[in-house]
Amino acid sequence: MQSNRNSIINSHRGLTTAPINNIIRKQLSSVDIVLLVTAIILTMTGLVTIYSITIHYGNTYLKHQIIRIGVGFIALVAAINIPYSYYKGRFRNVLLIASIILLVLTLTIGKQVAEARRWAYFFQPAEIVKYILIIWLSGYFANRRENVSASSDKTKNKFDKFPFLPITVVGLVVILLLLQPAIGTSVIVAMSSLLLFFISGVKIKHLLLISLVGITLIAASIITIPYAKKRFNDFQSGVTYQQKQSKIAIGSGKLFGKGLGEGKQKFFFLPKLHTDFIFSAIAEEFGFIGSFIVLSLFFILFSKGINISLSANDTFGQLLTVGIIFIILQYVIVHLGVTLSLLPTTGQPLPFISYGGSALVSNLFAIGIILNVSRFRRNKSESGIIHNRWNGRPYLPRPRSR
Repeated sequence: MQSNRNSIINSHRGLTTAPINNIIRKQLSSVDIVLLVTAIILTMTGLVTIYSITIHYGNTYLKHQIIRIGVGFIALVAAINIPYSYYKGRFRNVLLIASIILLVLTLTIGKQVAEARRWAYFFQPAEIVKYILIIWLSGYFANRRENVSASSDKTKNKFDKFPFLPITVVGLVVILLLLQPAIGTSVIVAMSSLLLFFISGVKIKHLLLISLVGITLIAASIITIPYAKKRFNDFQSGVTYQQKQSKIAIGSGKLFGKGLGEGKQKFFFLPKLHTDFIFSAIAEEFGFIGSFIVLSLFFILFSKGINISLSANDTFGQLLTVGIIFIILQYVIVHLGVTLSLLPTTGQPLPFISYGGSALVSNLFAIGIILNVSRFRRNKSESGIIHNRWNGRPYLPRPRSR
């Protein structure tokens, strides 16, 4: 009697767990596993590095980062399961309006840290807004292109006129970011938007005008904002204590590094080591070999993102993936440039690795979106690049009818 009862219970458990396991297995088999695993490895690398360089403070930083990683993985899974086409319709307008409201509230009632006001309660809206802007622009240009394809006038260039609406939206977001001030983030947002303008077929003369206005705006901000002006002047004159210490950390790591937990710069020689200069800590403790492995992981991340974009099933997925990958790429370049004293100190984290919550969660959510796009890829024979942008059409391939 007892054995029959146990067999019934076991069979019931099998019925309840099998469908769940099948769903998880089906989802993982349809996404780009290499991209997923790469993002997870980078995140875990960050956790280990943060533990190593903050252990003398206790376990506080480690506990906080573990919680943030948990939230980030929830965001990742959610993004994988939300069809990316959902963002293409009116919902992207809702997201954009909410983002602008958040930025305005940050400037008015947000928390001020040092000379900047970037925090709204417990997170930084700018970290989320940069991806929402990419979603909005991708949807805008994809819809415009579909309207051209559906139009009877096939020769009509949709971008003969200046793109006032998208440039107004981008300009508003960039200005709100500059007012915080967040100059580094503003530049990254502007550059990513400009890339989507270029790919989507906006005329070169219009792009040059937009670029000129953007450069003027950024330059004026550097000149008028006191702390930004000081950082720029210090960089020009070579008076950069943090960057000097950063180069000492990188050089002292040599080939194999000093070993996990053996770095010296964490003992108050290099401030913000766990955020703005975490690559310096990786180079010091893991050496050239460890640094090369981390950079190789980022290279895999970017290459997989581009491949997913080229094989995406529609224009929206292509633009969305390119925009997200380009944002992450810029953060990596800027972070490395600062640690190597090639760029002025901007306070930009290294994606997935630096200590922090807003950037980590938003980056993992963005990777989840790309993984969702990868679930709807075309066959290799159907993907390719159109090399004729000069007639106003994008480089990216045309969508296949589903």
